[in-house]
Amino acid sequence: MKGLSGDENAVSVPIGFILTFSITVLVLVVTLTSFYSMMDQAEQTVMRDEFEIHGSDIAVRIAAIDTTVAIAEDAGSGIQEISYRLSLPDRIAGKEYSIEFSNITNDIIIASEERDETRVKVPYSTEDTTVTPTTLYSSKGEYLIVYNPITNTIDIS
Repeated sequence: MKGLSGDENAVSVPIGFILTFSITVLVLVVTLTSFYSMMDQAEQTVMRDEFEIHGSDIAVRIAAIDTTVAIAEDAGSGIQEISYRLSLPDRIAGKEYSIEFSNITNDIIIASEERDETRVKVPYSTEDTTVTPTTLYSSKGEYLIVYNPITNTIDIS
């Protein structure tokens, strides 16, 4: 007759189950974490791409106004008003964003949630006008880019 104190046969099944279960949980956590990380990176990439597209569109409109003003001045003509209606989405990748115009660096800075990963700078160029520094928020959706001949500025609101 065998003694119960020296019998270790029954211990291997529960320990094997616990080890297998722990390894499975660990693999599942690592997989889900990496999947979440990849989704977050994909979201940031989409946001940056969209920000660059919209920023380039705004920069082209600013340059068009500046060029029109320069041509009119060279021809000895005056301009009463130039305006563009600008329609932007309320959200990109499900997040709201802000658009900042800096006439110090001549950049359009678009960012979401103040995260550096989504921050995009798009340069614009003006020779005969200046852009009024301002910050827009995406919740508005509709904006107006207007040339003001009195102050020789491009205002965006």
